[in-house]
Amino acid sequence: MKKILLSSSLLLASFGSLADDYSGHWRGVLELAPGVGIVLGVNLSSAEQGYQLELLSPNQHSQPILPSSMTLEGTHLKFAADSLRASFDGRFAGETLEGVFTQGRAMPITLTRLSKTDLQRLEHEQQWAGDLALSNNASLPLVLNVAVIAGGYHVTLDSPKQQSYGIPVDQFSVSDSQLNFSAKMISASYQGQWQQDQWQGTFIQGRAMPLNLKKALR
Repeated sequence: MKKILLSSSLLLASFGSLADDYSGHWRGVLELAPGVGIVLGVNLSSAEQGYQLELLSPNQHSQPILPSSMTLEGTHLKFAADSLRASFDGRFAGETLEGVFTQGRAMPITLTRLSKTDLQRLEHEQQWAGDLALSNNASLPLVLNVAVIAGGYHVTLDSPKQQSYGIPVDQFSVSDSQLNFSAKMISASYQGQWQQDQWQGTFIQGRAMPLNLKKALR
C-alpha cells in the first residue's frame, strides 16, 4: 500500500472572504483504495481580511502544509498546493465540508468539523515507533499512526522495512495508561502499558512478541 504524496514543504497561504464562521479543525478520511485511507485535515483560522488555511496529513507527519492559493466565496472553498501537485474543491454544508481532493487522480472526501470532545483527543494524535522483537537477533520496525477524526480515531500501521504502509487498524483504544489495537488485515493485535515514557507491551501475530513504542520524531 502506497502513501499519498503529501510532503512537508511549506508554502505561503492566501486568504478568502469571511462570510460565516468556518473556523476550526476539519477532518476526513481520504480513501486511497478499498478499505485503505489516510486522514486529511484542514485547519481554518480567521484573520482581519479572511481565513488562513493549513493542510494536514496527521497519519504521515505533524507539520502543517500551507497552500499556494486559496479562495472562499460563500460556501465554496478552493485551494491548491503547487509543490504537492494537489488541489481541493468543495463546499461547506453545516458541520461538513464536501469536495474532491485531486493529486494524480480525483478523490471524493467529506470533512467534518471537530467538536470540543474531538479536540480533546488531539493529545493522543501521534506516531509511535518501535522494533518488533522477532528473535534474539532479528527485529522488524513498526510505526503506529494515530490521527483524530470526528467521533474517534483513524489509525494505521506501517512496516517500512517491508514497504507496507497504511495497514488498517480496526479496533483502537488509548488512555493515559493503556494502548490496545488490532489489525484484522494482518491478524494482529497489541496490548501495552505506559511505562518509562513509552508503551511497553506485546504484539500478537501467530505468537506473542515484545514491542515497545516510543513517540516518533516527525
